[in-house]
Amino acid sequence: MAYLADEAREITARAISETASREAWESVRERRRAELKEMLGLSYKRPKTPLNVKLRGTIERPGYTVEKVAFESLPSVYVTANLYLPADPAGPVPAVIYVCGHAFSPFGAKTSYQRHGHTLARHGYAAMVIDPIQIAETAGLHHGVYNQEMYEWYTRAYSPAGLEVWNVIRALDYLETRPEVDSQRFAITGRSGGAAMSWFSAAVEPRIKAVVPIMGIGTYAVSVPGDTQRMHCDCMYPVNFRMHDLIHLGALIAPRPLFTAHGRLDPLFPVAGYTQFESAMNDLYSSYGVPEQFRNVVVESGHEDSDFLRAEAVHWLDKWLLQRDPREIDIAYQQVEPADLAVFGEEAPADARNFRAHEFFIPAPEPVTWTSEAAWSTRRAELLEALREDVLHTILEDPPVNSAVPGSLDPPDGYETVAFDYAGRIPVEALLRIPDDPEGPALLHVAAPGEDPADVSRLLRNLRRFGRNPVLVVYPPGTGTDLWPKSSWKALLRNAMQTGRTPDAIRIGSVLGGLQVLRERAGKDLPVAISGIGPAAGWALYAAALDESITQVILIRAPSSHLEGPILLGAMRHADLPDIAALVAPRRLTFYGQMPSAFGRARQIYEGLGAGDRLSVSMSIGAALNGRFGHNFSIGQ
Repeated sequence: MAYLADEAREITARAISETASREAWESVRERRRAELKEMLGLSYKRPKTPLNVKLRGTIERPGYTVEKVAFESLPSVYVTANLYLPADPAGPVPAVIYVCGHAFSPFGAKTSYQRHGHTLARHGYAAMVIDPIQIAETAGLHHGVYNQEMYEWYTRAYSPAGLEVWNVIRALDYLETRPEVDSQRFAITGRSGGAAMSWFSAAVEPRIKAVVPIMGIGTYAVSVPGDTQRMHCDCMYPVNFRMHDLIHLGALIAPRPLFTAHGRLDPLFPVAGYTQFESAMNDLYSSYGVPEQFRNVVVESGHEDSDFLRAEAVHWLDKWLLQRDPREIDIAYQQVEPADLAVFGEEAPADARNFRAHEFFIPAPEPVTWTSEAAWSTRRAELLEALREDVLHTILEDPPVNSAVPGSLDPPDGYETVAFDYAGRIPVEALLRIPDDPEGPALLHVAAPGEDPADVSRLLRNLRRFGRNPVLVVYPPGTGTDLWPKSSWKALLRNAMQTGRTPDAIRIGSVLGGLQVLRERAGKDLPVAISGIGPAAGWALYAAALDESITQVILIRAPSSHLEGPILLGAMRHADLPDIAALVAPRRLTFYGQMPSAFGRARQIYEGLGAGDRLSVSMSIGAALNGRFGHNFSIGQ
């Protein structure tokens, strides 16, 4: 965690530097906006399909009405909402999107936040209170990584925040069709999860003219060391492969009017984080010459809504959307029965596919196929650039490892124990065997979780039957017997994501560090092969794709898809594991025991390159390492 905390502080410091003045920020603003869209899954040319709006009834209240509305933000992706409208306005009125937080109701979270709709409508605003996808009338997910074992969300670069923002964008599209609404005066507000969606939506959507997020913002410099992720839903973050800080969200809203509020006793958003954010925004808004258009209010409460904050939100909207002086805000309202606010009730559409949004919201890349050598050369170059610039850039920018020193493992016979520091801060243990008069390829074996030294020794025992190969067994963090408990691993995963990396990316970095150590000890000119079992096979495969001097990859029970691992931010936007295997061609690729059928498309590339004989199945690591791929020999003991 110390490594991640240092990286988080660097990210926040860079954001503060970028937003220190209008001149500095304007030089990077549009690039950062494009990157945020990319991290939210909004950079694709996604068509705005018909909304297919359904109005399912109206509730009359003194001075305003409540309409029950549903629309399709994507085909068969349903958004349920209540639209509060002032009765008999003098003309089109400003419209406010209220995005709900995580308050459960079987009739949608909108029923728990209705007080905001009532107050806004009674004071002259149209207010659309939108259900979040997890607490709506059609099932969707916010907690894929948090508690639902869907770790591939990070590899897909999917955050439910992306779909929530898309729903806001389509809600604005709908409001533009309503004659009661002035589409030049849109605002957005919400608390907690609704605050997060207010930040994200306003940062990418210029139609929003005023923003009121209540309780929650901070900086990664504070949230990562404080491990605040443990209290937060996955919707609170984009998948941060572009290494933004939350300060960037406020800067992308500037200089539009921005009112924020925080509770001094709120553990979800520590004082130090929102204070750091407030300081950066004060400087930026002052640089734009509009310091009055940013305000942060701190109340003596925890993570709570209040009548005071509801009134202050209306005051802010009055000032910037209505250009009127402060007035007394009447926060009294008549509660509507939650069941009466439901749009579908027990008749939710059977074709709703909200629950599968993570499967289609981020388009999958085309699998590699062979058409010609020129086409493959182009695709290969694109994939390698994506790995280096988009997926694993954080580890490739880390400093090289220190020279190896004696380690602490209990080595099997014939091995010595060594250790090195990855990136100068993460200790990595390894086992080294350099035979007398070494020859042939050296082997870098990547240990998997639970793979102890005695087990590795048994796995590699028949290397001596076939040659005199140097061997380094590298133990990436959290492998061997140094296993992370599930809760600790998940905390590392979610905190690492905020810094633009994952534990698996760090493990791949440590494998590349082990490669450096092996070459230093066995000889820089000696060919090197790499092997790994299960998840370690995935790390080994990526290391070979990045380092083309590796002459052979030996995969043992390799995962067939990134859906099984490794977890790498955004990797599946570009390729799946069989496509990464194709990058090894025409170097030798060996499957131990059997080749999963998914890797058939890698075989196409090998055969197209005239190297079909270099992709094979072997029953002996020692034989494969030393170039024996037939079956006319005794494997031995």
